Amino acid sequence: MGLCRIVNMFCWCLHNLQMSICIVLATETVALATKLKEYKMYNRDCTAIADFASKHPDNLVRVVTFTLCTIQAGLSTVKMQMQDVDVNGLDSKYLWGKKSDGLSYTIANKHFLWGKLMSIKERGTDDVDAIVDGIMLLMKVPNLGMVKASFVMQMLGFDIACIDSHNLTRLGLSPNAVKIGAKLKTESKYAKIKAYVEMCQEDGTEYWWDTWCEYVAGNRANRLLDTGDVVSKFHVDCVIG
Repeated sequence: MGLCRIVNMFCWCLHNLQMSICIVLATETVALATKLKEYKMYNRDCTAIADFASKHPDNLVRVVTFTLCTIQAGLSTVKMQMQDVDVNGLDSKYLWGKKSDGLSYTIANKHFLWGKLMSIKERGTDDVDAIVDGIMLLMKVPNLGMVKASFVMQMLGFDIACIDSHNLTRLGLSPNAVKIGAKLKTESKYAKIKAYVEMCQEDGTEYWWDTWCEYVAGNRANRLLDTGDVVSKFHVDCVIG
């Protein structure tokens, strides 16, 4: 066999080997990208909670209990709070203020609330008017204002967000921007909630969920929840267990 022919065969084999390596690397890159997308925090954790809540009225009660426990409390304490509620019910020391009233109302009306919210969900999880109706319904629960009612809606799978004190700081907004006055007329209340929903939808619920988890990770109240991923998973641990 001539030298030129040997060199040509070697080059051909080398070329095919390079092509095979490139194909393998490309396949692995696509698989990794798919996996990362699949396990993005909102897609994994908020979706799991929404699926859980859709199955039974008692599961909605869990979501509301979690939400009530987050009010004026560090997220890292909420699992302990919920365990105490599981043992002591409405007499839990963590259901201070109107939190006990909120949970009592939710339990008493769980079938009605769950049925209405599931019906609202059928109108579309990104439908602004449907979301406003859901928020107004949940604001009937004692101690749930617009922001925390929106948090419940977010965990039910709607395109809305919880613009809490952390997010207000990020946005440079005053707390008054998200407060609904008790004397506000229904039309004005509806208009303010609608404007809130539209503001949240500019970036979308996934953005707010993922960036909030990253923002609070490892702060003074959440030293044990040191990454956004851990913060996000903690929501599932509290609600579903």
